[in-house]
Amino acid sequence: MSRILIFFRDPWKIFTAIALVLLISLVLFSQVWICKSSFQRNGGEFTISTSTDGELLLEDETVKGFSLSQVSDGRYRVNQGHTPLYIITSMGPGMLEIKAVNGNIADNTSLQEGAASLSTGPDTLWISQKIFTGLFDDGSDHQPLTLQKNAENMVRLQYHPGAFLLFADKKTHYTLSNYVTFFRNSKYLSAVKNSFLVMIFSTLIASFFGVGLAYLYARYKVPGTSSVLTIITMASVSPPFLGAYAWRMLLGSSGVITRLFHLNWTIVGLHGVVWVISWLVFPIIFLLTYDAFISLDHSLRECSMSLGGDRKKTFFRIELPMAMPGILNGLYLAMMTAFTDFGTPYVISLNLNVLPVMIYKEYMNEVGGNLSIASTGSMLMIFFSSLILMAQRIYLARRSYASVKSHQPSARQAGKGKKRLIYSLTAVVLAFAFLPHITVAISAFFKWKVGILTSTFTLDNFTRLFRSNLSSVGVTLFTGGTATLLDFVFGIGIAFVVVKKRYPVVTNLLNQLVMVPYLIPGTVLGIGFILLFNQPPIVLTGTWLILVLAYFIRKLPYSVKSAESALYQVHSALGEAAESLGAKPMRSFWQITFPLIIGGVISGATLSFLQIMTEISASIILYRPPWKPMTAVIFENTIDAGADFGIASAMTVLLMVMLYVPLYIVTIKARKPKEVRIESI
Repeated sequence: MSRILIFFRDPWKIFTAIALVLLISLVLFSQVWICKSSFQRNGGEFTISTSTDGELLLEDETVKGFSLSQVSDGRYRVNQGHTPLYIITSMGPGMLEIKAVNGNIADNTSLQEGAASLSTGPDTLWISQKIFTGLFDDGSDHQPLTLQKNAENMVRLQYHPGAFLLFADKKTHYTLSNYVTFFRNSKYLSAVKNSFLVMIFSTLIASFFGVGLAYLYARYKVPGTSSVLTIITMASVSPPFLGAYAWRMLLGSSGVITRLFHLNWTIVGLHGVVWVISWLVFPIIFLLTYDAFISLDHSLRECSMSLGGDRKKTFFRIELPMAMPGILNGLYLAMMTAFTDFGTPYVISLNLNVLPVMIYKEYMNEVGGNLSIASTGSMLMIFFSSLILMAQRIYLARRSYASVKSHQPSARQAGKGKKRLIYSLTAVVLAFAFLPHITVAISAFFKWKVGILTSTFTLDNFTRLFRSNLSSVGVTLFTGGTATLLDFVFGIGIAFVVVKKRYPVVTNLLNQLVMVPYLIPGTVLGIGFILLFNQPPIVLTGTWLILVLAYFIRKLPYSVKSAESALYQVHSALGEAAESLGAKPMRSFWQITFPLIIGGVISGATLSFLQIMTEISASIILYRPPWKPMTAVIFENTIDAGADFGIASAMTVLLMVMLYVPLYIVTIKARKPKEVRIESI
């Protein structure tokens, strides 16, 4: 009892318990449901049509979960997987003989509500008939189903001649057959192959420009460096599908450039997805690589040069290896973004088969039936993502990258030739990175006609936007703002527990759970939430709350890690001094620690907000009218040739304004140091 009282006296322990329960419920339980679904298989069904003279004809398009082969006229063998189950034989008009191949038919075989129930061990086959009648036929002369057991492994079924006989196994089976089917089906293997091709080649292209440009800016003093960093940071928070939409608008089969120069070429296809995603992930690689190069000790380079190493050897043997942790982190984040991107492949090419799109289509096609393949694909995406993360960490753990700095790094003044090279490369990179933004901003003020951009200036796109889709702006702000507030509160609390409290076992578990959503693709998280919250006692599908919870848990890592970085710079002695003077732990936190970390906390919350505002993969799975976010409006108005591209352009411009204003405020205003008044305690 005393331990319980001590537990409740520490508010941080209460918070830790709440956060742990919430993360386990939202992160682990949803993925457990997906894992469970990936091992489930519905029994299947098939339909046999009969004629008035007793002939049988299998309706091939109705066969699911079974395989049937015709042994002879009027005789079929029924298999489930590789296991033979029954032999169905016509005994004349209105009569079938059903024989169990392995085992006996149970004595509880019966008729229930007009359907025959045929049991063999744990499996039950339900048989019903469908009779097409005339307009004035009341059905009084129809032959009902009757069932008679003739032997231990055989029954005879009497039916109405000419009826359609429906056979169904309604039991859910737990099996590895979904994974076997996945790896045997060329369509699913093609999705895996295309996903890896997109991830590898887009990351290679982005790293070529990102690493090279980052090194030049870290190595040389160039006027305007801070402006370039700010602009590239803005590119890093653009909507994931914005580039796909803009590039298709320019170089699609009916694109502006394609029609202007009469090109017999289109960006639609795998090559287009690689190209677009390359510029989507370029800012991530550049920013992290720049931070890695700028933090290197300049004396290491000087030592290498003084010992006879030329610039090339010094770069590849000293600078590049020492910056490898930052570069690999950037490459990992870029690879995961490319691997899990749903919007770009879907917008660029509806027919391109990659894992996120395949999972989405399988889920949407299987809502009324079986979503096991979608769950199987989801589990494989999580497996591949985890495998890439493990490979990165194993590589980094093989050696040490630490150094003892004698002084802060310094950059050399760039000569005229170097400046021209840096500015030229920057101009090319920024042109490609921001071409989508400029294209969409311009197209929003021109009239669209049958999916083709005209030269007629108009404000009608914005008029129609505010008349028909203004509610989506409110939905995005409400759900995004609520989720950001949750990220703000839980991000601070979890970071404080991880950095300052360090409870045994619990802290490490909490820290690991926070990062799990980063490994889970948005489509996978959305399916997991639907499986988790689509049945009593908690039904949230179709509500705004499920969107908030998905946004909150998916973007929580940004807030936690930003708050952690800020907390590591706050010495514990400050809080301890306040508590020694009589301040309670929570008062010490809010009046001492919180003001010192506010800059990092706001930066993390802002980053969470920006990521939430551009979230599409989870939104497109989870939203239901009237809770339709802005990204869903843009997405739905870009995937069809006859869609309203004017609405999509106007909504994208509005979304970009909503993104860049808070980014500017944080960059310019919120990072000013805050004054802490210890005497107020």
